[in-house]
Amino acid sequence: MRSEGLGFTDAEKMAWVGDIPARWAGERPESCAIVVPELGQRMSYAALAAATDRFVEVMRDHGIREGDRVAYLGRNSDLYFVCLFGAIAGGFVLVPLNWRCAAPELAFMLEDSQTALVISDDGFMPALEQAIRAVPALSATIRLATEGDASLRQLLGQPPKAHQAVPHDPAGVCLLMYTSGTTGRPKGVMITHAALSAARHAELISPDWEDWSERDVILSALPNFHIGGMSWMLIGLIRGLVCVLTSDAGVPNLLELIDRYQVTRTFIVPTVLRAMLDLLRETGRAPPGIKVITYGAASMSPALLTEAIAVIGCRFAQYFGMTEAAGTVTFLPPLDHDLARPHLLASVGRPQCGMAVEIRDETGALLQPGEAGEIWVRTPALMAGYWRQPDATRAAIVNGWYRTGDGGILDEDGYLRITDRLKDMIISGGENIYPVQVENVLRQHEAVRDAAVVGVADDRWGERVVAMVERHAEAALDENALIAYAQLHLARYKCPKSIRFVDALPRTAMGKVQRAVVRGMMSAPG
Repeated sequence: MRSEGLGFTDAEKMAWVGDIPARWAGERPESCAIVVPELGQRMSYAALAAATDRFVEVMRDHGIREGDRVAYLGRNSDLYFVCLFGAIAGGFVLVPLNWRCAAPELAFMLEDSQTALVISDDGFMPALEQAIRAVPALSATIRLATEGDASLRQLLGQPPKAHQAVPHDPAGVCLLMYTSGTTGRPKGVMITHAALSAARHAELISPDWEDWSERDVILSALPNFHIGGMSWMLIGLIRGLVCVLTSDAGVPNLLELIDRYQVTRTFIVPTVLRAMLDLLRETGRAPPGIKVITYGAASMSPALLTEAIAVIGCRFAQYFGMTEAAGTVTFLPPLDHDLARPHLLASVGRPQCGMAVEIRDETGALLQPGEAGEIWVRTPALMAGYWRQPDATRAAIVNGWYRTGDGGILDEDGYLRITDRLKDMIISGGENIYPVQVENVLRQHEAVRDAAVVGVADDRWGERVVAMVERHAEAALDENALIAYAQLHLARYKCPKSIRFVDALPRTAMGKVQRAVVRGMMSAPG
C-alpha cells in the first residue's frame, strides 16, 4: 500500500532556507530571531543577515572555497545558524559534529569528511586537538573558537563588506550530517539546499500545520547536530518567529524558559515529556502555559501520551522522519491526538506534502493495508547520497525510493505505525545507537573475546544499552572496568549501562549471535 501527501503545485514558490536571513531582515529587521539565554545572546533578523554575509567573508579570508567542508563542534548557539546560512550563501558544506562523541569518533568524521576548518567551543578544544593529533592528514585543519579573542563571534562583529548572493543550485550540498552506520562507522548524509528547503516548505504549506501565528514563540532544546533539533529551529526561522534556543533540556529549565519568554510551541523527546509529568506530579506545579508540544525522535507509548494530554492540557503533534529525508516524513497533527480514537495515538501520522510512504516485503513487492514490512519513502527532500559510500547509497536508494530499514504497517486511511527496527538500532533518549559500533569497541579490549550489544526497555530512556560479553580464559575484567574502557572511545550515551559476562554467547548453528536470545536474557530480572 502507498500513503501519499498532497503534492507541491506549480503555483507555489519554494520557500528556500537560504533566503531566511535576507527575507526577514527586509520585512522585520529589528524583530528577534534567536535568543540563547545561557549565552546572553539575542540576535535580530537584521543581525542574522549581516552575520551571515560576514561569515562568508571570514571563511574566504581563511582560504575556504566553494565545496569545502567546514565543521561545527559546539553546543546550541545562534552561531550554528550563522554558519548554516553562511555555508549556503558561500557554497560551503557545513559538517555538524556531535559534541558528545569521543576523540576517536571525531577523528574519523573529520578525516572522512576531509574537513578544512573546524569551529569549536572552547570546552571541546582538548578533544578536538586529541582527534587531530591522532590523524596526520588533519594536521593542516584550521581551528577557530566560537568565543574569546580572535574568535568567530568577534570576527562576525565586524560589518560585512557586501551582501552575499544566495545560490539556488538544487544539487548543491550544504550539509554533511553524520548518522550511525550498521557497519560500526557513521555515514555522512549529503543534504542539498533543495532537499533542506523542500522539507521545510512541506511543513510550511501543509494543512496539518494549522494555527501558526507571527506571534508564536518556539523553544528548542534538542541539539543542532541532529536533524530534528536543527529542523525545529528552521521551522520557526522560516516563519520569522522568535526562536529560543537552549542546551539545557532539563525540565526545570524548560518550564522556566516557557514562562519567561511566553513560549507557545516546543519540540521534545518522550523521555523529557515523561520527566515533565513526573516533576509536575511531585511538585504540584501548574502545567506550563504552552499551546502545542511536538514530539518525536523516539517512540512514545500511547499510555504516556494519554497521560500527557490529560495532565498538561495543551495540544500535541508528532514527527516521524530521518536525516536521509532532511527531517519530517510523516506528521500526526493535533486534531488526530484524539483520545476517542486511540489507534491513532499508536501511529506516526500520514505523509507530509509531496511525500509518499510504502510498505514492501523483503523482495520489494508492495504490501496491502495491515501487512507488516519495510518502510520505503519517496520525498523531494531525499539526500543526495552517502558521502564517499556509493555502494551504501545504491543499497539505500532504489528508483528514487529510500529504504529506511524500519518496519511498519499502513492502515486503510494511510496512517503509519512503526512495528520494529530492522537494523537492530537502539534508541535511547532520542539518540540513535548501532550495536555493531559498540561491539567493535568492546572487542578491542584485550580481555574480551566477543560481545553482543542490545537495547532493553527502560522507563526513563525508552531503551538502555546493555552488553553480554565473553572473556578470554582466565582474563581479569569486571563490569566497571569495561564500561570505563568503552567511555574512552565512545560517547557516554552509547556505552553499556550494564554488562553480563558469560562463558559463551548464544549462537545459531552457523555461529551467528542470536540477538533476540541475548535481549531476552538481559531483560530478565537477575
